[in-house]
This record gives sequence, C-alpha cells and structure tokens, in this order.
Amino acid sequence: MRWKILAGNLFTVLLVCLVGYFMVKGRASEALQQDVEPSVRRSVALLEAVRNEDGDQLGGAVEDLAKTPDVVAVFANDSESSQRAAGFAVVQAVSRQLGTIPRRNRPADLVVLLGADGRVLVRNAEVNLEHGRDLRAEFPAVRRALEAPGGDAVRDFVRYGDQGWMEIAAVAITANGQVRGALVAGFSMVDSAARSDAERIHVGVGYLVREGGRYAVQSLSVGSQREKEELVAWANSPAAGGDQLLRGRSEAHVSLGGQDYLARTIPMPGTFTQQAGAIVLRSLSEAQAPAGGVAFPILAMMIVGLLASIGYNLFIAQYLEKPIEQIEADLLTIVNGNTQHRINVVHPELGGIVYRVNQLVASLTGEGDEGGEGG
Repeated sequence: MRWKILAGNLFTVLLVCLVGYFMVKGRASEALQQDVEPSVRRSVALLEAVRNEDGDQLGGAVEDLAKTPDVVAVFANDSESSQRAAGFAVVQAVSRQLGTIPRRNRPADLVVLLGADGRVLVRNAEVNLEHGRDLRAEFPAVRRALEAPGGDAVRDFVRYGDQGWMEIAAVAITANGQVRGALVAGFSMVDSAARSDAERIHVGVGYLVREGGRYAVQSLSVGSQREKEELVAWANSPAAGGDQLLRGRSEAHVSLGGQDYLARTIPMPGTFTQQAGAIVLRSLSEAQAPAGGVAFPILAMMIVGLLASIGYNLFIAQYLEKPIEQIEADLLTIVNGNTQHRINVVHPELGGIVYRVNQLVASLTGEGDEGGEGG
C-alpha cells in the first residue's frame, strides 16, 4: 500500500512542478526572443559606427600622406624613371606609416602611386610590379578620386587581382593646382577581420563580397569552414534576396552549424560601389539560454518538493501500515477459530474502527464483552 500512496503523490508533485517549469521557461524564452530583433538592429548600428570609424581613419591618413612634401616631391622629377625611383622609397615609407593607424597593427598591404592618367607608377611590393596598370579604368573609386581633386578620400572594397579583396582609399595628389597623380592605399580583408569586429561589438559578424553573379564569404566570426559554406549557400539562395542582399537591410533566419541565427545584412559603410557588405548574426539559442536560469528555481523547488513528498509519504505509510497489518493478523486469528480473541490495537486514527470490529465479532460469536474503544 505504501508504494501506491507514494507513487500517487509523487506523480502529482512531478506533474505540477514540470508544468510550472516549462510554463516559466517558455514565457522567459518568448520574452528573451522578443529582444533579439532590437538587439540585432543595435548591433548593426554599432558595426556601422565601427566600420565608419576605421574607414575614416584610413581615408584621413591617406589624405594627409598625399599632401606631404615627400609624396608631392616625387612628381617634381622630370622623367618617369626618376619618379619611379623616388616613388618606391616613398610608398614603402607610406606603407609603414599606415601601420600605425589604430587597430590595423600591420603595414598597409597595398600602396600605389599613380600618374595623372591613373596608371601605376610604382607599388610598394616591388619597383616594377604592375607598372602601367590602369587602375583608373579598373576601379571607379580611383577614377572618382582623380576627377575630384581636393576632396575627401574615396573609399571602397575592391577585388585587387591575386591580392584578393581589399579596403582601399584613393586620393588625388595635386601640385600648383594641377592633378599630378594619385595615392592609393589599402589593407587586405583578412580572415580575422570579422572575429576582431565581433569581439568589439559582442555579436557574430561576417563579410560578404559579390564576385560576378555570386556571393562569397570573405570573413566570418562564427564557426569555421562548415559555417562559411552554409552562409555562402544561403547568400546565393532565393531566400537571401539576390541582387538586393547587399543593397538593402534585409533580415532573415539563417542556420549555421546546427544553430539558428537572426541575421541582418547591410552595405559595407563608406563604400563607393556596392560589392561588399556585412552581416550581423545573433544566435537565437544563446539568446534564449538565460531562460533556463530563470526557470531553475522552479526546478530546484521541484526537487525539494519531491524529497519532502517522499519523506512524508514514507512516514504516513509507516504510520498506517503497521496497525493495519496488526488488525489483519488479529482478524485472521479470529477467523481461524479463536473467537475469544480480540483486536488489541491502540491508534488515534484507527481506534474507532477497532472498537466497531471487536463489537461486531462479539455480537456474531456471542462470546466475551465488546471491549473498550481502542484509541
């Protein structure tokens, strides 16, 4: 009997506690998930501010360097060969100076001096590397810089041949009111760029680039190669929005590495053309994780309730079961022929029953008295 009592009570306690736990956890999850969308939008604004700050620092540094006497003096040489000889030392120095920009932490990967026609005069990597290459025809940002002398640096993200994707800034070099050439400098979009920015804004970040008719992932802070491939597949799927992916500010649910993310894409801040964009990712699983902590007190109370129920039910079962077993044994003695035997159980709860049973036995057998009440 004790096990039936115990099982019934335990089932009731478990049912009530589990219903309460899942109700609290579900409500907490819903409340936390409602904050994900505003959180993603705040992260987008923060990423834009971070990228704008970095881009402004690069553009401002290139503008200042384009006006320095050493850079302008390159074009004071009469022949192209002498300009190139002087220019090579200058671009090497410019590359090192740009490495002092906050958060760059390395010399610029690309520093090029162009002639007034937009063709490469000299590049930092090697004197003859890319000599004569027409960057004005190749990159709209360079053309814009040469056509608007005296203006701000023109920034963009470009695919620079084997160098891969770069963030560049182009500024016209003027002397005596005439455009003499241009300074183009930039940094490669290394794989760690997204991780670095993700640490700064505390949310997942990825950088997408458009190559021909398809999108590629240049850098991603979430996961590894598997997540990159899944993000590429999503970016090139109809669900991503096609040509509008980097133009608008679309929001979508993306699954990467078995986790669901709320994602929002934006054009890369400060770009002249729209070939690169960023994506902010907030894990829905991580966002809902605190719900377990909110509901934990319910779980703890459930455990305490179970232990208390077990202890109480064992006590009650022991309290009732022993006298009932004694009553059963005494009745068996009477049934077996000892009609003078009476039930001798003193119990606060069962005393009335004992008295009535003894009274019934005496009435049926006509032997002995009816006995006193047992409790």
